[in-house]
Amino acid sequence: MAAQKKESTNKSALAVSINLLPVEFRKKKKDFSWITDRRTIWPTIALIAAIVCVVMLNNFMTETKDGLNSELSRVKAEVERQRPLLKKIGELEQKQGIVNTKINALKSIQVNKKRWVVLFENISSVLPPNMWLTSLNQMGEFDLEMRGTTFDFSEVAEYMVKLEKQAAIDNVSLVTIATTKVDGEEAYSFTIRIVLSKDNGQEG
Repeated sequence: MAAQKKESTNKSALAVSINLLPVEFRKKKKDFSWITDRRTIWPTIALIAAIVCVVMLNNFMTETKDGLNSELSRVKAEVERQRPLLKKIGELEQKQGIVNTKINALKSIQVNKKRWVVLFENISSVLPPNMWLTSLNQMGEFDLEMRGTTFDFSEVAEYMVKLEKQAAIDNVSLVTIATTKVDGEEAYSFTIRIVLSKDNGQEG
């Protein structure tokens, strides 16, 4: 009897269970082995690390942007605070420019005055006794046209030679000469072109 029971037990152990339920009623066992698969673990870790880096970078950029905006606001506030002073400085610089212009104009007048004094001294100091000047026109910065009359023809050449030796004059040339009448007497009217020295004889 015991032998039959043992044999029965062995047969039941070797029995194969067959699920005869239709497919739609069968319960499938869930497979979670993919969780521990390294092909899943490493990409997941890399994705998490990338997300963490992106979040940290975004936080850093946000903090930097906030800091720059704060600094910009501070600078703008400082500029607005200093604006009245900057405006005052601009007004003072404008006034200083006007003053400098006037000073330079005064210096120019003083230099030109000395220039003309020297020139007239040079022209008059060598004027012959029988000659007088009727006009003196400035044609350019360093060019003069001088008109005069004389009773002695030779005095024109003599005057030109003496003028050319003057410190304020570089060159003298005769433009025109013609006979004329002065109080019924024969005379000569002439036009001379004078090229002035650029330093006007004021060196030293």
